[in-house]
Amino acid sequence: MELLDVSKNYGDKKVLSSLTLHIKERATTVLSGPSGIGKTTLFRLILGLEKADCGTIRTEGRVSALFQEDRLIENLSIMNNLLLVSDDKARMKELLKESGLEGEEKNRVATLSGGMKRRVALVRALLTDYDTLLLDEPFSGLDAESKRRISALIRKEVNGRTLVVITHDDDDYSLLDADERIVI
Repeated sequence: MELLDVSKNYGDKKVLSSLTLHIKERATTVLSGPSGIGKTTLFRLILGLEKADCGTIRTEGRVSALFQEDRLIENLSIMNNLLLVSDDKARMKELLKESGLEGEEKNRVATLSGGMKRRVALVRALLTDYDTLLLDEPFSGLDAESKRRISALIRKEVNGRTLVVITHDDDDYSLLDADERIVI
């Protein structure tokens, strides 16, 4: 993945200015920086949800994403939310077990805690067929044990694929045993 001389403004506010990045394929890269620096804008640009004012963004293959917001359908069960992206129920059950959600499949999303919703959203991102997994603040709302469990699951699942994690938390680099950290 490459970003060449990418800039993005919102009116008079410069968010990204002439940003150039090379993100290694089949590696784990953490993009970090303080809140408000443009990390989520960068995430949206990579996904093609917004257009850069100038510059070039090159991605290869299929991209799966976990947004800062969980983007789940509240009135559906966990299982029905997952069925929106995959029909592999055996894999769903395996990922739910590894994420600590085993036995919760029938619960409506509206009844879940924030941390449980976050784990469901991550499982959904992992269920899609992807070459690159892009995660925006993947551990927000998770306690220390859940972070440990989810980071292990992410490392196991992305083995041999590209992982890009956007975060403001410097600990995420070591938690994910990342290959590279780029400060924006």
